[in-house]
Amino acid sequence: MKMKNSNITSGNPTTSLLVALSLILAVATTVPATALRAATPTAPTAFHIENQWNVGGEGGWGLLCLDASTRRLYIPRTDRVMVVDTATGEVSGEVDGMTNARDIALDDSGRYGYVTDVTDGTSGFVRVFERSTLKLVTSIPTGLIPGAIVFDPATKSVFVFNSRGHSATVIDTVTNQVTATIPLSGRPGSAITDGTGSVYVTLPALGEITRLDTAAKEVTASWQLAPCTGPTGLAIDSARRQLLTVCEDHKLVAVNADTGNVASVADAPVNSGDISFDSKHNMLFLADASGTLTIFRRNSLNKYSKLQKVKTQPGAKTMVVSRQDGKAYLVTSKFGQNTGAVSEELQFRPTPVPGTFSVIVVGR
Repeated sequence: MKMKNSNITSGNPTTSLLVALSLILAVATTVPATALRAATPTAPTAFHIENQWNVGGEGGWGLLCLDASTRRLYIPRTDRVMVVDTATGEVSGEVDGMTNARDIALDDSGRYGYVTDVTDGTSGFVRVFERSTLKLVTSIPTGLIPGAIVFDPATKSVFVFNSRGHSATVIDTVTNQVTATIPLSGRPGSAITDGTGSVYVTLPALGEITRLDTAAKEVTASWQLAPCTGPTGLAIDSARRQLLTVCEDHKLVAVNADTGNVASVADAPVNSGDISFDSKHNMLFLADASGTLTIFRRNSLNKYSKLQKVKTQPGAKTMVVSRQDGKAYLVTSKFGQNTGAVSEELQFRPTPVPGTFSVIVVGR
């Protein structure tokens, strides 16, 4: 059956326009308001402090190590390693038996943790502990002042960098035996692995980055970073073969991990501390001693822009970033003046206040 006005829209242009508008309005009023809001573009959530856990305890601290699979944050605390559960912010245990712990590496079997211990400077050790029990199982002698340590999955070895010894001690994580000592041309600083057979280490006094072949256990390249001097901190984007470090003149530089070519990519804050690259989100995190976390976004291979600055707490320049969710974990404490019987230099040096040590979690 046909309607009497079935041809009205084609016969009268004005009427046709009115009918079309009425249909659009009718449809619009039936769309839920939530759907309209969902269609509106929103700005990315800003980074902010999600949590701050006062975990207390006395002593200084070394470099952080995060095991995201078990939600454990390992923190060297001079004579022990503190273990914090990142799901709750509570201290879940401690590894005792250290003298002056500095850095930690974890093997990929889930069994062992390796801690550099500089002792009193007259000897150096790597302390090996069971991660299931948090008990020490052995101590392995190294060169003097062992600092940075990295686990290399390609050879199942840890590489220990001895500051005063100007060398790298190689330890087989299957046997926990030293398999080589590699001489270096200067004092080593920060180190990192690409996961496929190369380990990189900064030599700050020489303004260099040195590459080690983990299978051959030898130095295969040393690159001058001029005009960059005094490189501190080291991060890597393994997929794009790019190393990142900070220079004494407050420049952030990128170094090709295969050729050593250097490019200045951004300005860095004064007194920069730890640096970490989040390849999943294409972001670079840089902590500094003033208590600011600067987050950069990579716009292209050699161009980074400052995305955001997050105010944390003075002294919070020690940091690790989770590769899973992009959260940054930083540590610091409140500081006071040393009132004990110490030298004048130590008396006026900022001293951590016992019981104020905390973990700061920055996310979005």
